[in-house]
Amino acid sequence: MINHRLRRFILRGGLVAYPTESCYGLGCSPFLYKAIKRINTLKNRAKNKNFIVIGNNFPQLSSLINIMNANEKKKLHTKWPGPHTWLIEANIKSPKWLISSNKIALRIPSFRPSRIIIKEINQPVISTSLNKSGKRSIKTYRDACRLFNGKVKIINGRVGRNRKPSSIQDFSTGMIHRD
Repeated sequence: MINHRLRRFILRGGLVAYPTESCYGLGCSPFLYKAIKRINTLKNRAKNKNFIVIGNNFPQLSSLINIMNANEKKKLHTKWPGPHTWLIEANIKSPKWLISSNKIALRIPSFRPSRIIIKEINQPVISTSLNKSGKRSIKTYRDACRLFNGKVKIINGRVGRNRKPSSIQDFSTGMIHRD
């Protein structure tokens, strides 16, 4: 079932904090540059750092990449859903602010609360940690409210048990960028 209120909020440039596998995440529409700029400002984040786009399923993300054959899709799904981000060659429809070296970072999380939110809004979102750049990640709803209340919409929930963020791997070369 689509949560129309949350969907409208995000499609209008709203920022949302939500529980992920390892910490509270911060998200917005990947298609709205003004929302991306708001995240960079809120986090004091370098503008040249890239974002991960998360989706509930492959069709939600497929419009951002070139068409894949069956073997390539099978390779993606050896790590998805799960805490694994693939760097995949972006297509011409991908927003340029999400692309680095002609690649875009995509992930389908296995963490149920994150997937429910993405499913409810029926569109992919940006995923970055809810914290000031260089500071510790936020692990509780209470801390999220204490530090970011009024600046983002905060969704109550428990963070997963993973201690580290998702791994990042280049799809075409196999090179690990973060383990």
